[in-house]
Amino acid sequence: MLSRLNKNHTFIHIIVLIGIFFVLGGNLPLGTVQASADETPTPFCRFGLNHNVLTGELALIPTEPLRASFFMDYQATPPSKPAHMEHYRMVRLNQPDRNSTDYTVSPSANTIQALAQANPGSVWLIGNEIDRIRWQDDMMPAAYARAYHELYHLLRDADPSARIVAGNIVQVSPLRLRYLDLVLEAYRSMYGQPMPIDIWGIHTFILREKRGDWGAEIPPGVDATEGWLLEPNQNADVGIFQQQIVDFRRWMHKNGYQDNPLYVTEYGVLIGPPWIAVQDVINFMTASFDYMLNTRDVTTGYPADNYRLVQNFSWYSVNDKLTYANGQWVGGYNGYLFEPDRGNQRSEMGDAYAAYTAHLQPQIDMLPVRIMVEPASLLRTTEPVTLTVNVQVANAGNTMSEQNFTLRIYNGAPDNGGVLLDNAEFTGSLAGCGQSIWLSYIWRDVPSDLYTLYAEVTADGGDNEPANDRIHQVVLFADEQVFLPSIVYQVR
Repeated sequence: MLSRLNKNHTFIHIIVLIGIFFVLGGNLPLGTVQASADETPTPFCRFGLNHNVLTGELALIPTEPLRASFFMDYQATPPSKPAHMEHYRMVRLNQPDRNSTDYTVSPSANTIQALAQANPGSVWLIGNEIDRIRWQDDMMPAAYARAYHELYHLLRDADPSARIVAGNIVQVSPLRLRYLDLVLEAYRSMYGQPMPIDIWGIHTFILREKRGDWGAEIPPGVDATEGWLLEPNQNADVGIFQQQIVDFRRWMHKNGYQDNPLYVTEYGVLIGPPWIAVQDVINFMTASFDYMLNTRDVTTGYPADNYRLVQNFSWYSVNDKLTYANGQWVGGYNGYLFEPDRGNQRSEMGDAYAAYTAHLQPQIDMLPVRIMVEPASLLRTTEPVTLTVNVQVANAGNTMSEQNFTLRIYNGAPDNGGVLLDNAEFTGSLAGCGQSIWLSYIWRDVPSDLYTLYAEVTADGGDNEPANDRIHQVVLFADEQVFLPSIVYQVR
C-alpha cells in the first residue's frame, strides 16, 4: 500500500532507476545552428528542469550537458542561477479559510512587484498544484480566481512584458478539468470577463483520485469522492500521459485559449519497483519527449508554434533522490537526474536526458501566423482609404537564442506577378518555441478592389520548414453593396 507523504511539489515517495540510450542520426539540416566544440552546448527552449532547493544549489550541479534552457525551484527568486538557464518564478498561495476568498501569498506583494520590475520578461507561475489539497497550494476555485486576478494585474503593472502562467494542476483528469471550469466560472462572475491568460500550465502525473487514498485526492470545491481509480503500475502509462495533453488542448480550444502556449511545468514517473519495471520507465521518458516535441494538431494546437500541442516541458527532478534504507524507501522522490550522495554525479536518468538532447539539432522555423487588416470591412464612398495590415510572425524552432528574420508583404503571389508593397519590408529577431511578434504596415491610398495579400518570412541562414514561410489573406474593398432578402422556412 502506498502511503501519502508530504512533498514540496508532488505526492508519493517511490523510486525508479532509469537507464536509457537514445540516438538520432543524420546530417545537419538547412537552418541548423551549431555550437563549436569549445562552447557550452546550445540549450533547447523546450526542455526544462524542476529543482528542490533543499537538495542544494542548482548552480553547483553540472546541468549544462542536459541542454535544458529553464528551471523551476518553486520560489520567486533562486539562491543561485546557472548562467545558461532561465528561472521560471513561482508565487505560492495559501487559503486560510474555505468560507472566504482571502488568501496569503509568498513572497509578499511588494517583493513580487520589485522582482518583476528588476527582471522584465520573466515567466511567473501563479500557484503550484492549486487543485492538490493539504500538501500543495490547495485553493478553492473562487479563491484562486481572485488571487490570480490580483496577482496578474500586479505583475502586469510592474512589468508589461511579464509572461504569466495559470493553472499548474497536478494532472489532467475530468475532475481537474471540472475544477478549472469552476475557476473560469468564478472569474467571469466576479470580474465580468473571461480570465486573461498568457500561458496555461499543467502537470501530467498519473495518480489515483479518491478521498483518503494515495495519489492526488479530490480537487477542492469539486463534489466527488473518487475519480481516476488508477493503480501504481499505471504511473508510467504513455497512453494516459498523451491523452492528458490532448484533453487539455481540447479544453483550451473549447474555452477560447487555443492561441495560448501550453507548458508542462512538472512531470515524470513517480512510482518505482516493484510496480514499474525499468524498461517501462525508459519507454515513458523517450515517448514523452518524442510526443511533446513532434505532435501537432491544426484544430487545437498552438498556431505560433506550427500547431504543436506543447511548447515546453520540465522534468522532475534535478537531484531529489529517493534512497532505500532499513528495508524501505525513504526521503526524496523518483526521477532524479543527479545523485547528491555521490557528489551530484549524473544518474542513469540524467545520462538518458543528456543522451537524448545530445542528438537533437538546433533548428529555425520562422513563419507568418496570420494576417489581420483594419478596418476589416470597407465600403468606399469617395476617395481611396488607408488600411493597416497586421502580420503575426513566430519562430517555431527549438532554441532560446534569437534568430533574425525578414518579413515582406506583397499584393499578389510573389512568384506569380505579385508586387512588394512600398516599404513593406521588416526585420526582427525571435527565440523559438512559439515566440511571436505583431508587425504593422500602413497601406495608403488603396482603391476599391479585391486584393490577395501575401506575407512571406525568411530566416537568416535558412529555415528548417520552408513550406510554412508564406500565407495569404483575401481583402475586399468594395464600392457597392447589395442587400439580399433573408429567407426563413420551417423544416418538417
